Amino acid sequence: METDLASVAVGVLAAALTGTATNVGQEAAAAVVRTVRERLDTTPRGRAALAGLAAAPDDAEARREAESILREETQTDPALRGTLTSHLSTSSSRTVGSVVINGSKIRGSQITLGPVTINKPSSTGGLLSLMAALAVVIGLLIYGGVRLAADDSPGTDDGHAAKARALSVAETEKMLPALTDLRGTWGTLIPPTAEGGGEGRCHQGGTEYRTAEGPSPHDLKLRFRVNACPNTPHATKGYAEIVKLRQNPGGRKEYPFSAQKFGDESTTTRYRVEDETMADPSQVGEHLMARARVGTVVIEMHYGPIRDEAGSEREAAGLMRIMCDRAREIQGGG
Repeated sequence: METDLASVAVGVLAAALTGTATNVGQEAAAAVVRTVRERLDTTPRGRAALAGLAAAPDDAEARREAESILREETQTDPALRGTLTSHLSTSSSRTVGSVVINGSKIRGSQITLGPVTINKPSSTGGLLSLMAALAVVIGLLIYGGVRLAADDSPGTDDGHAAKARALSVAETEKMLPALTDLRGTWGTLIPPTAEGGGEGRCHQGGTEYRTAEGPSPHDLKLRFRVNACPNTPHATKGYAEIVKLRQNPGGRKEYPFSAQKFGDESTTTRYRVEDETMADPSQVGEHLMARARVGTVVIEMHYGPIRDEAGSEREAAGLMRIMCDRAREIQGGG
């Protein structure tokens, strides 16, 4: 049981890294990914396995190593085993193409397709007619599933295409979050500012905050950089460039991180500062880098180090959403 559990859990993580669909629900999969990452991240061997899996999620050896470590953890920690079992058992669905049918079964005189129960005809002719009708329904479901999948990407996180127009320097600065947008006690390192980029170039803006709340010595920092470009093609090219460069304040290698989508296109990665010689002790830990494009605006956010895992992840996502919403609103208000 533990062997299968570790294999399935690591498989869900690998699928998240490659963007591959699984038969595990979205919320359950996110919980499994978070649980596996948190546990493997507690040991040097586990962190090395995470790095190997992030670099090559389809590599069999990388997956076996992660599974082996997780298997040992589940065998010695009943709470971890119970948590993973709970998350993975929340979805008992089967996926056929783009169609998910929950709990499909034939029992006695009834056929159950998810929440729908159909009485099975007693005659052969009636059963054949029913099966033909079900084939039509499933075909429609598949067609609908394909259309839904096509409508889901590209597009914004709320399904509405962002209006695209060039912003002024003042509008670029207005997008940036102020202290009033931040919960808790923060201090300003760099106030919200923006400057023009010149003819045919993007306006650039940024801000940076810091807080040292909590019992740990970690110094949580938040940094935004924005480029308000003259048109959408310019912004699309700029977004692709920053995603490719993957530059971060720690100068570390970044790895994929499963997160919600923002704007017209987005990606979130993570990097880790180890407790080593010359490392800033206040910055030791996991950091997030979120990048998005909303119309003509390109946004990059750094948040870290994460101190309470899920809580910080939610806060980081909320702050990124504020920026994307403002970019959309300002472009739509012109």
